[in-house]
Amino acid sequence: MLTASRLNFLASIWTLPRDLRLLFLSLFLWTFGLGLYNYIWPLYLKDLNATPSDVGLVFSVGFLAVALTMIPGAILANKYELKALLIIGWAMGIPPPLIYYFARSWFDVIPGVILLQVSAFYAYIAGASDRAKRATNFGITWASFPLGLVFSPIVGSVLLNLISVRQIFLFTFVFFTVSTVILFFMKSQPPLRKNPQTPKLEFPRSRREGMLLLYLVGAALAFSITIPFIPLYFQDVVGLHPSIIQLLGAVQSFGATVFGILLGRRADSRGKGSAIALGLTASATGLFGVLLVRNLFLAFPIVFLVGGARAPSPVVYSMLSTGRQDASRAGQYGFYLTLENLGFVAGSYLGGVLYSLDPTIVFCTTSASFLALATLAAFSFHGRGGRVTPSELGPESAGPGQSQDSKSF
Repeated sequence: MLTASRLNFLASIWTLPRDLRLLFLSLFLWTFGLGLYNYIWPLYLKDLNATPSDVGLVFSVGFLAVALTMIPGAILANKYELKALLIIGWAMGIPPPLIYYFARSWFDVIPGVILLQVSAFYAYIAGASDRAKRATNFGITWASFPLGLVFSPIVGSVLLNLISVRQIFLFTFVFFTVSTVILFFMKSQPPLRKNPQTPKLEFPRSRREGMLLLYLVGAALAFSITIPFIPLYFQDVVGLHPSIIQLLGAVQSFGATVFGILLGRRADSRGKGSAIALGLTASATGLFGVLLVRNLFLAFPIVFLVGGARAPSPVVYSMLSTGRQDASRAGQYGFYLTLENLGFVAGSYLGGVLYSLDPTIVFCTTSASFLALATLAAFSFHGRGGRVTPSELGPESAGPGQSQDSKSF
């Protein structure tokens, strides 16, 4: 059973180092602005004459932008001060709401989508974390992303009855700006010491690393086949109003917040594999429930479970961050996260095509994939988050890992 302390978000946040609390606040404000429109974003694209395939293409373009910048961004994180890189990344996200405001067709939003995707924060989490609590810190700080999306869709739902979606983008612009300013109050996070022996790319050298790569790509592919199209499903098939879809999005984000903190702690205390499997199984159950249950009141707890879809990812990222002593930021993460984002690219495009054929196909595909990945994680990832045993690492990982990663969202 979940105890009150496990769900005491304020207490969990307070345990973070000071700079991670600032990062939590910045990310919360950023996602609050995003959440004002996030769960009706596909509906806005539809109003701009986008078909489901076009919606999938827009998502794919954004993820492709992330994939193409992942290795260069990780190399920059290797060489330069991370706080400055965070500020630059955040600042690049300020113009997109204005681009969306002036858009007159779905194609006009693409430049904004590309800019919005290019920002990073996970490198700073690793650098500012105690290694023994790294999975917990990843989970709690990452939870600020869905936590911001818990409250803002409710506000967005109210605003939809007063103003247009275009005007909501102006509010988002303000939140993005304030979020960026907060980053200036964080301490500097210096680059890694130069090591001429460290390669720029690190391919998997062990079975464990190969399984991590398989999981990252598989989870990204499965996730993006369905999750971006849930709002369209609620409108096209279930017939819900956009304001109700916003409220369901808030519940989904609350689920992601709870699972993010729960799985991070579970990984540190009871094992990484079981934590990952728990999140995926919960999400698969929720996705099946969306198909089977048409009752609006029952839809809320079901959508809560869907929130567990991406919550296992910070656990996996924490495993990468402790993987090798000699790996650079670029080497440890460039290859892995580039392929992960290519999984998002392929999944979004495929999801748009499948949704056009039959919306139920995407739900069944993702649910089955999540259950398969849960089984893989349960049997392949042993040990506790932040405490990696020698047997889990490749031959090059004899000591405590010092690498830090870079992850765009």
